[in-house]
Amino acid sequence: MVIDLSLIEFILSIVGIPLIAFAVSTLIPGIQRKIQARIQRRIGPSILTPGLWALFKFLAKEVKRPFSEMPRLYNLLTVLGFLVVWVILAATTVPHIHVVSNIVFITGLLKVKEMLYIIMGSLSSSIMGVRMPISDICKGSNFTDILRMSLEQLGALRAYKLITVGSFPLYIGIVLPFISKKSIFLDSIVGSNFLFTLPGIFGAIAYFIGYVVLIGEYPFSIMHTKADVIEGPTLEYSGRYRAIYLSFKELLMITLGSLFATLYLGIYPDVNSPITIVINFGVAFLISILSSILGAYSPVLTFRQIYPISLYTSAVGFVGVLLALLRI
Repeated sequence: MVIDLSLIEFILSIVGIPLIAFAVSTLIPGIQRKIQARIQRRIGPSILTPGLWALFKFLAKEVKRPFSEMPRLYNLLTVLGFLVVWVILAATTVPHIHVVSNIVFITGLLKVKEMLYIIMGSLSSSIMGVRMPISDICKGSNFTDILRMSLEQLGALRAYKLITVGSFPLYIGIVLPFISKKSIFLDSIVGSNFLFTLPGIFGAIAYFIGYVVLIGEYPFSIMHTKADVIEGPTLEYSGRYRAIYLSFKELLMITLGSLFATLYLGIYPDVNSPITIVINFGVAFLISILSSILGAYSPVLTFRQIYPISLYTSAVGFVGVLLALLRI
């Protein structure tokens, strides 16, 4: 019996490497909380509690039926989100397969991930799946032509605003390395050190701000800020679906960080070279730590602050685009 080694390597790349990333991602929330607590002179939770143990806790809890016209679809959106993030990471492990390892495929899936929050908020409009005596309307009234919104719908609206403006810097940061190589395929970037060029510096700044926006943490957590919309579009998730939601949110941090290492350092997680996996995920881990430090010093920003920050950072990214086009 002849074993096709290329097939084994492919399976290990698209399954094994994302599994390692998922295992590492469960440690990130606890380390982030601990760092933020120390900065703010608090003790903070144990490292395993917010990530790893939280998954087991929610897996053991009862699933509450969400108060929605399509409750099954609402719950399955968490599974879709997890699969989307998994595929994005898997696509970066096989840069020679152009069908998936290209800028169009990766950015398209990232947009799908962003759209999920809008769909979640549109499908749900009650508090924790319990039919309340008074609906959770947080905006508007019964008067004619006055728009009424629930906590989830308001969170979905904020998600839409973040999609239209807040995520610009990330996509500029993703596009920049491809512009420098005049290619849309990931294998053209592998082995290059774009970060240590002038356009790369501008692109890295834009990418990092866009990264913090997309993961939805402080200071860009207005979509699910605890002060008014509690959890926003994800308010009603419970049991195993809450666990899946937390999983894909944690995996997203590793995935975006891994993508940065691939695009800006030219190091992708190669199953044939374990050291590249360590370096790639190490960079991803470092970026998540930097975002937690930023969050420790920042309050939740409103759109009055988010819009100018996004526009100014996008302008920084466009400077990098011009420099890349001029080959500086």
